[in-house]
Amino acid sequence: MNDVAEPTLDTEAPLGETLQALLNRGDSAGALALCRARIAQAPEEPDAHRHLGQMLAASGAFDAAHRHARRACELAPDDPRSWSDLGRVHALEGKFEDAAQCFAEAIRIDAGHADAWHNLGTALKKRGDRAGAFKALKTALLIDPSRADTYLNLGNLLIDAGQLEDALECFERAAKHDPALARARSRLAQHFSQAGKVKQAESLFRQALGLDPDHLQGWFGLGRTLEDLGEADGALGCYLQVLSRRPQHAQALGQYLALVRDEPEAEVLSTAQALLENPAVKDEARALVGYGLTKFHDRRKDYAQAAAAGLAGNAARRQANGPLDRAALSQRIDRIIETFDVAFFESRRRLGLGTDQPVFIVGLPRSGTTLTEQILASHPLLHGAGELPDLSRLANGLIGNDEEPWQAAQKLDEMSSRTLALDYLKALREDASKSAARISDKSPLNFFHLAFAALLFPNARVVHCIRDGRDNALSIWMENFSPDQRYATDFDDLAFFRQQYLRLMAHWRQVLPMKMIDFQYEETVADLEGQARRLIGFLDAPWDARCLAFHKAERAVQTPSRWQVRQPIYTKSVARWKAYAEHLPALDRAFGDDQQVDA
Repeated sequence: MNDVAEPTLDTEAPLGETLQALLNRGDSAGALALCRARIAQAPEEPDAHRHLGQMLAASGAFDAAHRHARRACELAPDDPRSWSDLGRVHALEGKFEDAAQCFAEAIRIDAGHADAWHNLGTALKKRGDRAGAFKALKTALLIDPSRADTYLNLGNLLIDAGQLEDALECFERAAKHDPALARARSRLAQHFSQAGKVKQAESLFRQALGLDPDHLQGWFGLGRTLEDLGEADGALGCYLQVLSRRPQHAQALGQYLALVRDEPEAEVLSTAQALLENPAVKDEARALVGYGLTKFHDRRKDYAQAAAAGLAGNAARRQANGPLDRAALSQRIDRIIETFDVAFFESRRRLGLGTDQPVFIVGLPRSGTTLTEQILASHPLLHGAGELPDLSRLANGLIGNDEEPWQAAQKLDEMSSRTLALDYLKALREDASKSAARISDKSPLNFFHLAFAALLFPNARVVHCIRDGRDNALSIWMENFSPDQRYATDFDDLAFFRQQYLRLMAHWRQVLPMKMIDFQYEETVADLEGQARRLIGFLDAPWDARCLAFHKAERAVQTPSRWQVRQPIYTKSVARWKAYAEHLPALDRAFGDDQQVDA
């Protein structure tokens, strides 16, 4: 449980001071021996049992750790440190319910014990009790306002709750109270990266590494940021920095192999393959390595090896997260279609704002949405905002207890719709010039939220990106998407998801007040200028030839297509699935009856 306060030893006592000095020198064996020697001399000294329990837990010897931590509680039942340290042992083992009970007992003994409040908050967060976690962490800060770790954990909790500005303040306070806390700057950097502020993220990651050159998350985060900026060599160097310190770091292995174009470091490939084939390795780690190996072999046109790695990686991801819930998805689409008809929008024509500035680029992932936005963003009067989370965030924020999104949308009135529209526009316009006539939001899965978008911006425009079903599915299946995208790991699930999405898009074409254009990937790569002119005309902007040089645009791209859109247009991804036909027969079988719905 990395969020729990570090089990630092009590340096006020001679034993704690000596142990800490040994641990600081990396002499864990000497520290363990000292504790055992002290217990042999004074079997009823609680501090010796406390400290030994912490060190044993840190090494994974949980049975022995529990014995000594419980013994400390028996010997000093009124010492909050004993109960808090027993809670840490439970937390390190992943037993957060037991951990929370121990932290609560420490607080009962001493309500001013800031460590116990901090640890209770993080344990409650792990249990899903956000309200309790907020209260506990804030109490820890009331007792000790200089706790950098607590600000860090509270900031993480606020990010989960979507309170980004408050989270940012917490991270800044963490860095202020402990300038040497590399994690605070690294977490700040992650926040900036997620918000699309890639250059700021790069600077903060570099600051974190200046404070701690062995900070693995700093190296990994810097590598991802450099990828977003198009600096492949720098990113590869960052991943090698991680792997030099932890050769089996699954994230770094996956990213390195997905990116490297020359021959990889000798041991990297063998390490990755061994991890993928080892059933004792955690499923998510095997998935990350599998996706990296898939990209590595695909780039070298070794389709058999790429298919084998993809099958193993997706099977591991599916084992960890489960399959697509087809019944739930189908029901969701049914309810949306039943609720949002022409009459629904006609009765709400006065809602939202009249601006036609937003452009929603939607479609399945890997359908050409990034290419489309890159063409658009190369126009001097247009701006690409990237993948914004805000439409989904605002839509989900309407949902009350026991409600579904289609029920919540019916509650919107003129005032609330305009308030939400202004909130969204603030995010959309953040990095755009004031002269931008149109600004795009390229979040593919916003196709689920187009009714909400129409209620806020009935004059907005929608660009619907479409791609051949087999090519689209293969590209998704080979990519390391978020684990909650459960449709991505299986071709039958992908075919089902695609049909449901096309069914919904066909409905939107009939009922939405917003203007919509279909943008076919295959047509774009075959006739870039013709389709680019069509797109720019749809957006009522004058033609500009810079749209044809989209690959030269100097802008961060934070999607899996970051490298493709930095190249001139090419057609090698059209009918790409045929190279895998003999190795992935399930792909052709799943899409054998695929019919493109006229959306």
